[in-house]
Amino acid sequence: MTAPTATHRRLDRTASLTAQVNAAQRAAESMRPPDRRLLDDPQSRHFVEHPALRAVLSHPWSADAALRVFDRVWGGLHAHIALRVRYADDACAASIAAGVGQLVLLGAGFDTSSLRIGDPAVTVFEVDAPTTQAHKRPVVERLATSHRTVWVPCDFEHDRLRDRLLGAGFDPARPSLVVWLGVSMYLTRDAIDATLADLAQLCAPGSRLVVDYIRDGVVAARTPWPGADRIARLVARRGEPYRSDFTGQGLDAVLTAHGFQPGEHLGVAALLERYDPANTSRLANDDWLAVATAIRRE
Repeated sequence: MTAPTATHRRLDRTASLTAQVNAAQRAAESMRPPDRRLLDDPQSRHFVEHPALRAVLSHPWSADAALRVFDRVWGGLHAHIALRVRYADDACAASIAAGVGQLVLLGAGFDTSSLRIGDPAVTVFEVDAPTTQAHKRPVVERLATSHRTVWVPCDFEHDRLRDRLLGAGFDPARPSLVVWLGVSMYLTRDAIDATLADLAQLCAPGSRLVVDYIRDGVVAARTPWPGADRIARLVARRGEPYRSDFTGQGLDAVLTAHGFQPGEHLGVAALLERYDPANTSRLANDDWLAVATAIRRE
């Protein structure tokens, strides 16, 4: 897979902190009372090392207060980060029930799926930058798991995803589930095309894909959602700019061009409606992020 050189050098250095922030959000959400909790992912706290983030997680009150501030400044982002995990977990459970035995976490970050899957027949391929894996792997290996985790270091600047996965023992003849979250917005369209082309070659017919994306207009910071515009400017100042955004139809066209049959799209509002219909979380539903599914065609 080919991606923008400078961008991926920066992402490689900073991925650990970015992943820690997301892990802290999931851990903080898991500390909320059960009747308000959108996600139960307490394992995420094991990957939070930054002192300020650990302080936030020191008490349920501080964790809840931090999430409320976060949600007020960047409306929709926390709901998406929490609920894309719920959505991917549902897809994973459905895939395992259908007999899928390979799970690929593409740009895995500090995702804790490998700690939550209890099926020994499932092989999890964790694909990410070597720097992030250097932080994550000792933690995962310290905690008991009942399935096989295969670590696939991938320098997106130089490596082909296809070659890396095949070299790690991925079986292209067997159906798989690919979960690709928190990545597409940082890549150019060429890099997204290259990734999907590799997946098209790797994935057996019937394989499933879960991917998230940002809505059209976010890259230019011209949207109806102030929080989206704020964070677009913030990540650009940090040297990690958003590079690709999509309409739902636009993403479907890209998926179709690479041999995937598009499925459903759920934005923030739809995710909250599905997982929090009574609005007990009281989170903003600014609809600038979405998650989508696709199936590899026959």
